[in-house]
Amino acid sequence: MNYLQLFRANPHILSFGIVLVFFSSFGQTFIVSLYIPSLMEAFDLSSSGFSSLYALATLGSAATLIFVGKKIDHVPLKHFVLFVVGGIFFACLLLAVSWHVAVLFLGLYVVRFFGQGLLMHTAMTTMARHFSHARGKALSIAALGFPMGEAILPVLVASSIGLLGWRETLVLSALVIGAGLFPFSLLTLSRLKTKRVREERVGGRAVESSVAVDTGRLWRQSQVVRTPWFYVFAPTVFLTGFILTALFFFQTFIASEKGWSVEWMAGSIVAYAIASILMSMVAGPLIDRFSARRLFPFMLLPLAGGLLVLSAGSHPLIAPAYWLLVGLTGGMNAPVTSSLYAEIFGTRSLGTVRSLFTFVMVVSTALGPVVYSFFLERDAGFDQIHTGVIAVVVVNMFFILARLHRLKS
Repeated sequence: MNYLQLFRANPHILSFGIVLVFFSSFGQTFIVSLYIPSLMEAFDLSSSGFSSLYALATLGSAATLIFVGKKIDHVPLKHFVLFVVGGIFFACLLLAVSWHVAVLFLGLYVVRFFGQGLLMHTAMTTMARHFSHARGKALSIAALGFPMGEAILPVLVASSIGLLGWRETLVLSALVIGAGLFPFSLLTLSRLKTKRVREERVGGRAVESSVAVDTGRLWRQSQVVRTPWFYVFAPTVFLTGFILTALFFFQTFIASEKGWSVEWMAGSIVAYAIASILMSMVAGPLIDRFSARRLFPFMLLPLAGGLLVLSAGSHPLIAPAYWLLVGLTGGMNAPVTSSLYAEIFGTRSLGTVRSLFTFVMVVSTALGPVVYSFFLERDAGFDQIHTGVIAVVVVNMFFILARLHRLKS
């Protein structure tokens, strides 16, 4: 099946994945960062003070995710989804009414935990578990929710903050979640009970499979950590979140160093969204044909190429070229990694496995801005930092290839 045929055959579950990933945007850095100036002013926080608060909240959400994320393997999907949707609804309201820095910290913690963490975790775990032969395509379709959120929500949220205020915008976000995501989830999950997933085997024969096929052994997180696979995959998962978060977090500072306007830098991010969408759609068939294991070692190469382009000069056209290359890695990330976990560990304990790697990713998103700040405060420029990042990415790629060859043999 091609993408259109796959979607027509399975509209409910694939729409479910897209929408959950889209709404995870409310807990992602590219949305939360829009509130930062207002929050710093309202709570009299310095830039370093807010960065520390944000990092601690993100680390706290990552630690909690280890214990809660694996529950998707044992709790009925409907109950788990309603818990997650209710959580992001509550998170937006809590941030909206925060009156003290301690409440602000709690609000940031829950919005990161339910948004960046559980909504994305739930969507990708469900896609990887429900599909086998068309898993790559299904994950690529669901991953479209992320660039859709990047393309649509920042403009709407920024405009709303300017017109209504930050508290009112958070209340409005909660209302959209309550009026849109709640009924959509209930309707979709009720229809999944009576539907079967339709996909296509390698030989071209269309087949149907149960929407709850579990394969592989039962895994505990302590067992996953003791496998060599964890140490092959974890560094790349860490680097992806670490670098991408830092690049978005410091985009205005990078623009300033290069002599670009903030508007030009922000507009150039459209190249990231386009590249991410296109690469996500290309990655699905490649995964289904060659396996995620073969693609994974090279996932960070486009990002390294983007950083190399960024370090090459300060011509304005460098900005969209840089974001385009970074977007290729962004588009590969979710479908490749989610397929990889299912290929290696099976789907029976997929929630347990994914929650562990999502913990690694969330920790990296907390540390990215902190580590960048550490070097920037010591007069290192972005080009110097990125030279080191490129070297780490290349070394990591050769490490993965060597380890995969050894494990195969």
